[in-house]
Amino acid sequence: MMKVIDNFLSDYDFKSLTHILMGDYFPWYYNDCVVNDNDNQHQFTHVIHTCKGISPYRDINYTSDKFNFIQPLVQKLGIRNPLKIKLNSRCRTFFHRKSAYHIDIHKSVLGVLEGRKTAIFYMNTCNGWTEFKKGGKVKSVANRMVIFDSYLEHRGVTCTDEKRRVIVNFNYDEEFKL
Repeated sequence: MMKVIDNFLSDYDFKSLTHILMGDYFPWYYNDCVVNDNDNQHQFTHVIHTCKGISPYRDINYTSDKFNFIQPLVQKLGIRNPLKIKLNSRCRTFFHRKSAYHIDIHKSVLGVLEGRKTAIFYMNTCNGWTEFKKGGKVKSVANRMVIFDSYLEHRGVTCTDEKRRVIVNFNYDEEFKL
């Protein structure tokens, strides 16, 4: 299942978030790969939240001091049990560059994918997109949210018409479980 929602945030919340995330002072961190260690692609990221065990490099739960900036998104999605929230910024490329198809959190990490959702929020409009292995693509349109089952393989595609393509990526349990 996939659901696309345009104008996800109110104008006020979206403009506030844009001012922060697309501004000159937000801390972005260079990654020399996008999906696989040797994919010859790069991006800038900021991990907002990750649960223990999600990343092989994290032995603890981690929450960035920037978490409060994305609260309007978390609240509107109704996330009560976030697994991973990460911002991705990919620079413009001369030709569209596609990452490898992937799922964000593998079954081997958490044991099950059923009931888990992935959501992608697009910060800016550009000619990049998200493509799904079993068909379909979602264009990068500012203030658009796409929500889908976490087991669906997908990939991001760079833009050629803007300076960068920026998304907020969410992985979470659909239902809160004690």
